[in-house]
Amino acid sequence: MTIRVLLSSKHKVVSEGIAAVLRTHPDIQVVGMAETDEKTQALCSESAPHVVLIGMHANNQQDLALIHALAASRSSPHMVAFSGESDRHAIIEILDAGAKGYVATTSSIDELIAAIRAAAAGRVYLCQTAAGEMMASVRKFRAGDGLVRGALGGREEQVLRLIADGFSSKEIARNLQIAPSTVEVHRRNIMRKVGLHKVADLTRYAIRNQMVSV
Repeated sequence: MTIRVLLSSKHKVVSEGIAAVLRTHPDIQVVGMAETDEKTQALCSESAPHVVLIGMHANNQQDLALIHALAASRSSPHMVAFSGESDRHAIIEILDAGAKGYVATTSSIDELIAAIRAAAAGRVYLCQTAAGEMMASVRKFRAGDGLVRGALGGREEQVLRLIADGFSSKEIARNLQIAPSTVEVHRRNIMRKVGLHKVADLTRYAIRNQMVSV
């Protein structure tokens, strides 16, 4: 079976470079390249790709929204994300959004092609960098929460206490007299460091570490 691949990246030169390599593989057909979310969704409807390769960016909320939208669409193609961020929380967010594969931008082109083939077959694929990050997170968790807590900065501990007390990001920002965007940065860093990404889990973590009273 020839794997039909659509490339979606805001950096045209990146898409063209990847496309040039993919075209050297007889089992892969590049059916299009898109630089915007709107064009990506339109080309998905027109060309019916098996796999959409999505370039993630530093502030990836818009890219995550695209993955959610494609996963919920009628065509529902398999998706592989490639990104410069390879922390556990970012990987989980991408997979939870609906992607089948994750490849770090530091990975080889062979890993990218392996991810495309795995996704086309309906399998999940993590590059070596991402798999190593996930395993390191598991080992850190097994070593004990106390070691992780020590990695939190003072401001991060303040934010975590307020999250556990039920405050919203806007309320935390007012309480600490910082910008809401700064609170979101602290929230992401906390989630990455403690290896948890749900408020309920963060609350339990804070209670276990006696950071809040019950």
